[in-house]
Amino acid sequence: MQLSTDYEKAKNHALKILAMRDYSSAGLSAKLCKYYDEKTARKVITRLKNIGCINDEIYSEKLAAHLLKTKHYGKRKARYEMKLKGVSDDLINAAIDAFDDDEIIEIIAEFVAKKYRDYLADWQGMKKTTDALARRGYDYDDIKIAISQVKKEMENDE
Repeated sequence: MQLSTDYEKAKNHALKILAMRDYSSAGLSAKLCKYYDEKTARKVITRLKNIGCINDEIYSEKLAAHLLKTKHYGKRKARYEMKLKGVSDDLINAAIDAFDDDEIIEIIAEFVAKKYRDYLADWQGMKKTTDALARRGYDYDDIKIAISQVKKEMENDE
């Protein structure tokens, strides 16, 4: 059976893309617009939203959790990465603000204990750790609190 319309071809293409991984509606639209006209891509996106194949809110929540917990990005870098994926500012703020400061500090502390524990013995190592975490998008105050927690745990272990 041969597909006769661009709409059907675009819809099948979109479903194949979504089978690989989740996309925001803007991200999927950008992919579809490489091969189909904008009107067709918009029509496909609208249809996929209506049947529940695309949900930007759930996508943004999953992406924020992945970036913050798995990739160990700070809020700033996570916001930037989410913006690159086509997530709207409102959804970015809602998804990232769902993580409170204590949760972020816990994520930083786990990451520091896992990756930078050996660097916390002297001033240079502390600076290296702080700079690395700042580049990942963490706030300086959160970094200080997390490092002090890890140092206290290290002292208690001794």
